[in-house]
Amino acid sequence: MSAADLKHLNLRDVGDVAVVGFVNSGLMYATDLVLDIGAELRAVVKDLHKTKILLDFDKVQYLSSTMLAQLAHLEKEVRAAKGQLKMCGLGPVLQDTFHIGRFDSLFDIHPDQASALKSFR
Repeated sequence: MSAADLKHLNLRDVGDVAVVGFVNSGLMYATDLVLDIGAELRAVVKDLHKTKILLDFDKVQYLSSTMLAQLAHLEKEVRAAKGQLKMCGLGPVLQDTFHIGRFDSLFDIHPDQASALKSFR
């Protein structure tokens, strides 16, 4: 898979960090959509060999529990590749979702893209 093959993700490189945005995915709850997004996220690691990844949720309003599970799986894959996964752009609803599910302790979450990019080593 190449970056051009991604339908649900917008990928751009900032230095050695792959910044991933979500295309038309404001509400990520439909199972087919979530599974497609999960597959594309895994392809960023496995096929495109990106190990420093910043997920920008700026355009996302809601995530299903299935999508949270996809993100947890992605975190494991990135760690196995000795990489780093960080997140930014979570609005109030997503912040609450991550906090209530204790996902905020699993993921490295930053308020904005600039602070997240600075935190990569």
